[in-house]
Amino acid sequence: MPLSDADLKAFSDFERSGWENAADPYHRHWGGLSVQSAGSMLDAVRVSPGSRVLDVATGAGYVAAAAHRRGASAIGVDFSNAQIDLARSTYPGVEFEQANAEDLPFADGTFDSVVMGFGMNHMPKPEIVCGEVFRVLKKGGRFAFTVWAAPQEGEGFGIVLSAIDEHGLPITDLPDAPPYFRFADSREVRGVLEQSGFVDIGTELVQQLWHHDHADQLFDAFNEGAVRATAMLRSQPRERLDAIRAHVLAETLKLKQGNRFVVPVPAALSFARKP
Repeated sequence: MPLSDADLKAFSDFERSGWENAADPYHRHWGGLSVQSAGSMLDAVRVSPGSRVLDVATGAGYVAAAAHRRGASAIGVDFSNAQIDLARSTYPGVEFEQANAEDLPFADGTFDSVVMGFGMNHMPKPEIVCGEVFRVLKKGGRFAFTVWAAPQEGEGFGIVLSAIDEHGLPITDLPDAPPYFRFADSREVRGVLEQSGFVDIGTELVQQLWHHDHADQLFDAFNEGAVRATAMLRSQPRERLDAIRAHVLAETLKLKQGNRFVVPVPAALSFARKP
């Protein structure tokens, strides 16, 4: 059942508040993983020197900075003040601006490419966001975004979410949310992007590997550096949280390679063109 406007507002407020607090922990825990698919995303939209590129939900600025290094004219936007402050301090040579993805402050046909790294799954109204992306793209411009791939056994999200399902209590005080892995499904991607007017739509998996020095880093990333997952974990009674942690640790130990723990966390990369 679709969420009501009140539910969507509650979800949006929760996300905004959460990312104001999670910017630094996410950067510390997830940054080295999130940046791994930036190159594939920029390749999908054919970024080259002189391209005008918009990075929506820029976070700490990973994709905007990667576009800048390719010689593009890049700007990153995010709804979170904390994220924009972090992006500006992390990549001082790149332009960043606070903005709402549902109401982008740019004229029609401004950009050659628009990208979004792991932001679509946090959007209350992704159909509106895709419409805005379509509007600010030039004719022939390209859009690409990544989301986390659907959870699988032995992979990062599969390990942690299965541990929560098996050992955790249902949390009733979190706002209802859109399906987190909706856009890991190529059929959902095609439906929304076609509705916005895009063509040449595709989705592919990008393999990413999280390299950890310690076996507890996978649990710590979800417990400290996310928004909804962090709230889910921190709402658990102590004995339940300890059981979740033990489950994640046992699964992580299976992924040891040499002196490190290598956790697969693939991304689903989708792309399209404005005719």
